[in-house]
Formats: sequence, structure tokens, C-alpha cells
Amino acid sequence: MATHADADLILKLYDLRREEICREARKFFINWSPVTGDEVKAILNDGVKNENAYIRQITTYWEMAFSLVNTGAIDATLFSKNCGEGILCMVKCQYLAKKFPGIWTRTMPEVEAFVASNESARARMELMQKRFV
Repeated sequence: MATHADADLILKLYDLRREEICREARKFFINWSPVTGDEVKAILNDGVKNENAYIRQITTYWEMAFSLVNTGAIDATLFSKNCGEGILCMVKCQYLAKKFPGIWTRTMPEVEAFVASNESARARMELMQKRFV
């Protein structure tokens, strides 16, 4: 059963997502559709580019959030109702790894562990995977 503390953590995570840099990172990553491996390499190999920072920002943000639920700090049922974007980022990472093998190596193990253990999250993931076919 979720507690007020769980709800408070969910709201704090939401507030972090609203910060300007996080909004920019989310917008970039969700809409980024590289066509060639060279495009991916150009961003991943240049730590000065904003896009490189955006990828790191969004993926590590969601890994942090999912690690909180995976360790029991947040109720899993409540979190599963509020984590769709994190699942989408995981699905996108999986898609990029498949499309650009050996180039895209970023994974999201905390998100993957949660999805594997949560039926509702798995169902959301399956719907989202259709977007990247």
C-alpha cells in the first residue's frame, strides 16, 4: 500500500522533470531519430555537445528514479502508474542498440528490472515497442 511518503517522492520526481534542462533533455531524446551510425557517434563521442549531455541526463534520471522503486523506497504499484516516460526511454535505448549495434551501448538496467517484475509496466512496454518497429 502506497504511503504519503511514496506520493511525496513521486511528486518530487515530477518536479525534477519540470526543470528547464530536464525538459530540454527529455524533448531531445524522445524526438531524436538518428538515421546513421555516424549521427549517433557524432553525439556520443563529443562530451561537449548539449545532445550528449541530454542523453546522459535523461537516461541517468530514469535509472535513478527506477532504482528508488527497485530498492523499495517507493511503492511499486504507485510508481508503475507514473513511469511511462522512463519505460519509453528504455524501449528507445533497446531500439537504438538494435539499430546501431556496437555504437549504441547505453542500457537501462534499473528500468529493465522493474519492467521484468511488474505486469503493468510490461504491458506498457509492449505497447511502446510497437512505436519502434
